Parts: sequence; structure tokens; C-alpha cells
Amino acid sequence: MRLILLPHAGGGSGFFRDWPGELPDGIETWAVQYPGRERRASEPLPARLSDVVTGATSEILPLLDRPTGFFGHSMGATIGYEVLRRLERDHPTAVAHAAHLFVSARQAPHQPRRKLIHALPDDEFAEVLRRHGGTHDAVLDDAELWELFQPILRNDYRMAETHRPTPVTPPLDLDITALTGDDDPSVDVGAAARWADAGRGEFAHHRLPGGHFFLVPHLPEVATTVAHRLRRSAGRRRAE
Repeated sequence: MRLILLPHAGGGSGFFRDWPGELPDGIETWAVQYPGRERRASEPLPARLSDVVTGATSEILPLLDRPTGFFGHSMGATIGYEVLRRLERDHPTAVAHAAHLFVSARQAPHQPRRKLIHALPDDEFAEVLRRHGGTHDAVLDDAELWELFQPILRNDYRMAETHRPTPVTPPLDLDITALTGDDDPSVDVGAAARWADAGRGEFAHHRLPGGHFFLVPHLPEVATTVAHRLRRSAGRRRAE
């Protein structure tokens, strides 16, 4: 089996560096790297989320020769959903190997965000990032680092917040698991539970202690859940 990992706004593939060690043998991980960061730092930032989806879809397509799960955190959940929609539309044979979509810290596509933050002044924008907990204090407190990373963060939030999601009807032909932190200030639990509308397979909603980045301290538990549910979904795919 394979597991495609999609990071959050401002994040890179390095966010998932510890995942291979937490998952059992037999689940091969591939982390998507967005343009403009880490090893793709020399590339221009994408203008639209659909551009990220197009690039990610072309890279993921050759990997869909076996049961595959998609795990997206925050913005990555939206990208994972849109990649699956793109595959469903353009590559119906390949998408048949997509077994499970895991959506972490994200409201369902048809549930609007409660507050848009990409246009906030710098100090307010930085404070929201600090509350979310996914940006190192060193970046937020150092003027040079902030000047370097703020355009990436703001561009990602702009793309995510202005993106018009693909409708959830008809639902995707796969299982979906939503994961949320009980103290996440940016994701309403009810809005996350509406991911059930986006798939016609089994749905589960796992709530864990913590905020927007609850999965960092709870990685072993999250990885166990992902492995169990991916294996279950892949077993049904093979039986079909």
C-alpha cells in the first residue's frame, strides 16, 4: 500500500519526516512538496490552489498502481480532496486504487471558513499563526526570518481561503476519516464531521486533545489509526 502525505499552509514535505518510522511495514509513504519551499525553494509560489492540484496530480498519478491512501493536514486536506476529484474526472482507472482520504484539521469542502486571515495586517497575521502553533516562534520573532517566510505563509492562506471547492455531490467512491483537535481555534467540529457527505464509503471522525497541530504530539496514535483504516479500506478494494 501507499500513503500520500500533503502538508499544511506554509508547510513542506519535511513536516512528515517522522511518519515512516511510525507506520508499519507494507505502507510506503510519499510526501508532496509544494513549490516555493524546501528543495523547491527556487520555484515561484503558485498563484492558485488549482495550480498546486494540477502539479500534485501529475506526480501522484504514476504511484496509483496499488491501494493508496491520501492524508492531508489543513490546506493539505483540501488539496488531497481536489486531487482525488481531478483523478476521478481525468483518470478513472487510476483513481480506482484510491482507497482512503484522511482529512486532518479541516472543515468539509461545503462548509465555509468562519474567518479569513490571509489579508490581515502582519502583526495580526503573525498572532493567528502563533495561536495555531505550526510556525516556529523563531520565525515569528525574527524580522529577517519573518520577511523570508511570511510571503509563503500568506500566499498559501490566500490560495486556500479563496479557493472554490469542487462540490461534494456526487460523493467520492472511497472511505474518509476526519481527524480534529478538541482545542483547534480554526476548525469547528461539526463542520469537520460534514466530510461524511464527501464520500460514499465508510466514515469515521477521530477527535484528539490539542489544537490545530494536535497530530504532532499524538503522532503514534494518529499513525496507528491511519494504518488500521487504510488496511481495512485496501482489503475491501482488493476484494472488489
